[in-house]
Amino acid sequence: MSKKHCSCCGSKESVCTECESLHNSSHEHEHKHAHEQSEDESTKRNIFIVLICAAVFLLSFIPAISPYTLWLCLAATIVAGRETLIEGIKGILHLDFGEDSLMTIAVIAAFVIGDFREGTMVALLFSLGESLEDLAVDRSKKSIAALADIRPDMANVVTENGIEPCRAEEISVGTKIFIKVGERVPLDCKVIGSGVTADASALTGESLPVNIAEGEILKAGCVVIGSPASGETVSEYGDSSAARIIDMVQNAAEKKGATEKFISKFCHIYTPVIIGLAAAIFLGGWLGNLLPFAEAAHRALVFLVSSCPCALVLSVPLAYFAGIGSASKHGILIKGSEYCERLSTIKNAVFDKTGTLTSGKLQISEIKLYSCFSEDEILRFAGAAEAFSDHPVAKCVVESTKSRGIEIPVPEDITETAGEGVAVISEGKKIACGNEKLLRRLEISFEHAEGANLYVAVDGVLVGSIYLEDTLRPEAAEAIRKLHSLGVEHAYMLTGDNEHAAAKAASECGLDGYYASLMPEDKVTCVEKIKKSGTTVFTGDGINDAPVLAAADVGAAMGMGTDAAIESADIVLMKGGVSALPKAIEISRKIMRCVRQNVIFIMAVKIAVLVLGIFGYAPIWLAVFADVGVCMLALLWSLRLLRIKF
Repeated sequence: MSKKHCSCCGSKESVCTECESLHNSSHEHEHKHAHEQSEDESTKRNIFIVLICAAVFLLSFIPAISPYTLWLCLAATIVAGRETLIEGIKGILHLDFGEDSLMTIAVIAAFVIGDFREGTMVALLFSLGESLEDLAVDRSKKSIAALADIRPDMANVVTENGIEPCRAEEISVGTKIFIKVGERVPLDCKVIGSGVTADASALTGESLPVNIAEGEILKAGCVVIGSPASGETVSEYGDSSAARIIDMVQNAAEKKGATEKFISKFCHIYTPVIIGLAAAIFLGGWLGNLLPFAEAAHRALVFLVSSCPCALVLSVPLAYFAGIGSASKHGILIKGSEYCERLSTIKNAVFDKTGTLTSGKLQISEIKLYSCFSEDEILRFAGAAEAFSDHPVAKCVVESTKSRGIEIPVPEDITETAGEGVAVISEGKKIACGNEKLLRRLEISFEHAEGANLYVAVDGVLVGSIYLEDTLRPEAAEAIRKLHSLGVEHAYMLTGDNEHAAAKAASECGLDGYYASLMPEDKVTCVEKIKKSGTTVFTGDGINDAPVLAAADVGAAMGMGTDAAIESADIVLMKGGVSALPKAIEISRKIMRCVRQNVIFIMAVKIAVLVLGIFGYAPIWLAVFADVGVCMLALLWSLRLLRIKF
């Protein structure tokens, strides 16, 4: 018997080692996909069976077949409502009077009092409604579960023997991996060698590709385009950016808001009360000689079925679930329904400055001259002094100098003092470039030039000063305007920068106020004070923002920033910078509006049917509609949130 070739790669081995590894790694994912597909097919099969049973039920209305009405109705009821009846009987035996138990009681009682068709209609409508509800909920879950596709299970590990496939969850920090063109990055990694271009839309929603330079972090979930990439992992599988996004959204349902908590507590009390009232209607009507036995039982059943709280129990959580899923598509990760509720009532918006309202990238705003040297010469001196420093101010000066086409001379005898500046010798001149502390130590006069970010001295004499500013994010001012239009009463900025820089940024953004020269603990104090005037959201991105993010009513972290900021935040704005905050508030308000609409609609219909039922004007099938039909309509109304657009 000839040896078979591998069906995947054509190798002469029946199953080559690499393909076997891939098969094993993907088995779990394929099994999960097959299970989901099987559930979907099962739901559709149930709908088909209910429709067949409905056709059998309609045969009972044909006069020639009327003698067999009982058997036709019984067959349709058992086949269509088999699962409900089984679960209902189990519930009754265990004194657990849930939805299935209530429906089972209604069906059995209808047959006992001779309303065969009524009992069958209850079973058919309930089973059809249950199947349609399953389809609606599955649709919402699939929207969230699709996020898992941004995290691949396999990675190409670089070894002494070449590139070998390995399960991503088994790879430790510091491992070298290779990502082919078109592949998703399995773990966060530091780019090695030349830079790479990547599609980060799965993480940020931004369609434009991003350039990741050597040494920068290439995040899990991105797709490598243009040319392959090599990297060194900086996180494990469960700690990657993609994993964090998936966990945040999938675990959001665990953090319930006040409305969800109230509904849960309400239903624990509501169900036994309703059963008691139904029993009172039956016993009071029959034993009090007010109604015949059958009519008293009929009214009690209508009351029992129509008052079932399942519509509330299902539709309210689904509205939150669908809304949170929709928000994630827009790059807004909300960690739970309680934060949706808080966001919808925001009165104060508070922002960090650097990296939030501003880009965090410095630029030279002004150069002042105190000698015969020109601006270009001052920059040349400063560039020579700062050429080998890693400080953000130094990098800004060097980039600005080069952008003007100025050649920077190679300095000698470099002396850098932390917290002060740099002193060098360049082209025979002693150059000092730094802050006021450096000038004081070198005994250089600067009284006529106070307030600058950087001073330049040549041979012991101050020759110029450089003023820097952080560039404002282009979307910042529009985001503040949008917040005000949404009814946010106050917008403030908290920053560690000086008064001058804070005032300028606040004015350009259109803020209502600002607090400058703050330490992290000072920011917490400010937020606690602002919270007294209404629900407050704080938006920041740095590790120093973690305490104030936790202190605010709602903490919003910018992008996939520091781990501390993300863990402390209640929502993460991954796309669009601060402009995503107004979108988050709009989404939360749409979610809360949907929840209120569902609750009002459900209660209005139920109360109407309850009243009609008590006075004998409502058939049992109408009671089923008040339960299953209303629930289905509420679920469909909630699912609209999956298609929120801006």
